[in-house]
Amino acid sequence: MFRRSIASGLFAVSVLVAAPALAFECPRHLAQAEARIAEVAKAVEASGAAAADKALVHALLDDARMLLAGARHNHEKPQGKYDHARALAKADSALAHAEAAAMLLARLGG
Repeated sequence: MFRRSIASGLFAVSVLVAAPALAFECPRHLAQAEARIAEVAKAVEASGAAAADKALVHALLDDARMLLAGARHNHEKPQGKYDHARALAKADSALAHAEAAAMLLARLGG
């Protein structure tokens, strides 16, 4: 009985500590995604890739920007912990789209 109450107490403390941490992680994830998107966008403009190839890279960057905007919305107007978790997921997805755009650009000769 005593062990169960200690375990329950520790779990409750960990949940209370983890919830604010989720909100504080959002800005770092948002900034990473934004920086990578800007970096890849700059590389696209400087590349000598064909216009059709650049359009494909821009499509991925547009998706990344859309996800980043959604992440910002979830972070700035959260309804609860779930929205901060979604903000992190969307920001990480935006970063992944930017990475995919960079890989595509490199493969297309940019």
